[in-house]
Amino acid sequence: MNSRLIQLSKRGKSIYQLLSLSVVLLLLYALGFMLMALGTLAAPPVADAHAYAALKAFTAYSFDLLLFTGLVGAGIMLTEGALHESAVQNWRRIWTGLVAVILVASPFAPLSLLDSALALFLLLTLLWIGRVRGRSTYLRLWQWGMFLTLGSLPLIHLADGIASDVARAFQTHVGFALCALSLLFWLMTRFSRVEESWARAGARIVAVPVFLGGSLISLGRAGLPVAVSLGAAPLLLLCYCVLASHSYRALSKRNENASLATHWIALATLLWLFSAGFFGALSIQPAIAEAMRGTGMAAAQAWLANWAVLAVILAFVNEAASSLLGGNLRVTGYAPFWLISFGLALSGIAQICRGVVEIYLRQVSRLEPAAAADLLMPITTVWIISLTAVAAGCAIYALGFWLRRPAIRVREG
Repeated sequence: MNSRLIQLSKRGKSIYQLLSLSVVLLLLYALGFMLMALGTLAAPPVADAHAYAALKAFTAYSFDLLLFTGLVGAGIMLTEGALHESAVQNWRRIWTGLVAVILVASPFAPLSLLDSALALFLLLTLLWIGRVRGRSTYLRLWQWGMFLTLGSLPLIHLADGIASDVARAFQTHVGFALCALSLLFWLMTRFSRVEESWARAGARIVAVPVFLGGSLISLGRAGLPVAVSLGAAPLLLLCYCVLASHSYRALSKRNENASLATHWIALATLLWLFSAGFFGALSIQPAIAEAMRGTGMAAAQAWLANWAVLAVILAFVNEAASSLLGGNLRVTGYAPFWLISFGLALSGIAQICRGVVEIYLRQVSRLEPAAAADLLMPITTVWIISLTAVAAGCAIYALGFWLRRPAIRVREG
């Protein structure tokens, strides 16, 4: 364990504590999705329907709170010290308490109530940070992304069926994506030799196609006319190629940064290209969208798109912790990165294969779901093994972060 002592301001200590909370939530999320995956086995560890529903709610909130903790910690860092240090410290304490309450209440309380409470608190946070003068391009983009995310949050549970699917897709592919995009370009100025002016301009440029592409994916959930969906497919692919081209330029001009933020950004870019670019172009086609609904293919798209945003959060945790520790160093190793990367790739392939077979069995063979589950068990086993690699990567990531944590002394004045 790293026992060295460092001095930080109240603001710096609060940000580091938010990073630590993000890592704890990452562990809880990994535990949740592994237990849910094991629930697909013939003798699942969580067999009771009510217990499984409680586990599903807990896992969903672990993920949402993980993203929001990382994003708001990033928002505070993007203000560059413009917020009062005591206010930041008090906000961190309230947020930590709220996270604990939501996680404990998630298996029991109505989801709409928890989402409304979360959205209200985050809206107040957004207004608080919005008072900062001289906001950077990154902070303004972060604010727009948070605003759109919070707007869609209550609709996911207040709406039903297709409307809920549209709201959830909009939150992932537009709201969270724009927040992550602001961090991506801010991180570029840390790990790359690109000019600050280029990064600011790139953030403004790429935000437009990401908003357009994410909106098309969301509208595709409600069903687009065939002519519109066919014409929109190449446009959607182009949108995420623009994102990838900007990311590639920064990655190809790396500096001596050792925080591994570059690796996580590269992973996020590939996940966006596949889940939102290629898969998004397929999912907006009416016939394909209808066939995908409720299958492993739809689950694969959502899983990989969520991890695209989460990979940016993990990149921010690496870079921010390295910066706060006062050195050019790694706070996590290569092992979690490769475990998570290969685990995501294999789990995505397994889910897609599972989805293709599900569509065939449902539409051609007309098998009952119970019989189909037995036939799908070999693919399900491969999927669970892949998820085990992802969960192991999350655990090693958390362990590496914990072992390198310093003793912090608050610097007065």
